[in-house]
Amino acid sequence: MKEEASVQGKSVEVARMQEIPAGKIKHVEVDGKEIAVANIDGKYYAFDDRCGHSSARLSMGTINGNVVTCPFHGAQFDCTTGRKVRDANTVAPPTDGLPDVWKKNVEYAYNILSYIKTYDQKTYGVTVEGDRIKVSLLPAAVSR
Repeated sequence: MKEEASVQGKSVEVARMQEIPAGKIKHVEVDGKEIAVANIDGKYYAFDDRCGHSSARLSMGTINGNVVTCPFHGAQFDCTTGRKVRDANTVAPPTDGLPDVWKKNVEYAYNILSYIKTYDQKTYGVTVEGDRIKVSLLPAAVSR
């Protein structure tokens, strides 16, 4: 669902409650921003949908408790605060059986990945009116 918001901070409807069951995440776009909306035990949280490490969509990851795991390198973030819980996995997978040139490419790529920092996710305010979930582009008021 693509949403349009012309005023920064305006709450924009992004989903209905039944669209995001407990323990699930939905990708939405609001005013050009890709946002993930997660249902953690019946409460909704919104944060940047692109991983702070590799830009993969967190909405394609898995949730365990209130932590989402990036599907690409396994970085983890707390859905309720946006805080990084675990850095990305930058250890190269086994390369047994690969041609030498591929082994060198894998080693090179993972060496570069080891220098990429994993950042916290920006969070957004969420309100629920009836069964409608709304997101504000103003940063969420969350104590860290």
